[in-house]
Amino acid sequence: MTQKNKEIPLSKRFFPGLLPIIGVEKYNKVIERYRDIYSNHEFPSNPRLRWHLIEGILPGLALYQVLRESETQENALKNIDNAFERLFSNTVKKMKKIGSIPFIYYLLRFFIKSALLSYPPEGWEIEWKQNDKNAIRFNMKSCFYYDTLSKYCASELTASFCRVDDLIYENMSPYLLWQRTMTIARGNAYCDFCFEHKKS
Repeated sequence: MTQKNKEIPLSKRFFPGLLPIIGVEKYNKVIERYRDIYSNHEFPSNPRLRWHLIEGILPGLALYQVLRESETQENALKNIDNAFERLFSNTVKKMKKIGSIPFIYYLLRFFIKSALLSYPPEGWEIEWKQNDKNAIRFNMKSCFYYDTLSKYCASELTASFCRVDDLIYENMSPYLLWQRTMTIARGNAYCDFCFEHKKS
């Protein structure tokens, strides 16, 4: 159902950090656009999917739509990438600290499946390929971000969210090798995820 008669939540990890990046005028436009999108969006019952919508998809969409009013698609996406890089910089630093643990690979092996509960089957079809002492591999054969943004004719924005994964995991740890060669957002049939164990 739509959310016209309910209080509209604002992401605390997205909006406060966005203000110094884009300035007051655009920020107010993004907030207004987000409220409009939120009010008219059909929300799923799954709370995890709702979290993704409120914390990432709809705020990002609102920012993109506002930028597209005065910029080309190419420039808007570049500015989105720059904004996301700043917005998620603390997450990148936090994950690097975690990645400095020598036995991080074994921790990841232990926790990976519970962590992926945040990506429920209603939004992502996950196919496991490997989880052993050498590598953790799985494919995501559907993507809630891509499916949602496609309904707003903004599927190209999905790749900017994918890039956040690359920022976080590419240099996260000397003990892990992040490998992803394909994503749905970039035109492939599925997203291939791999954390390879880098042995000394």
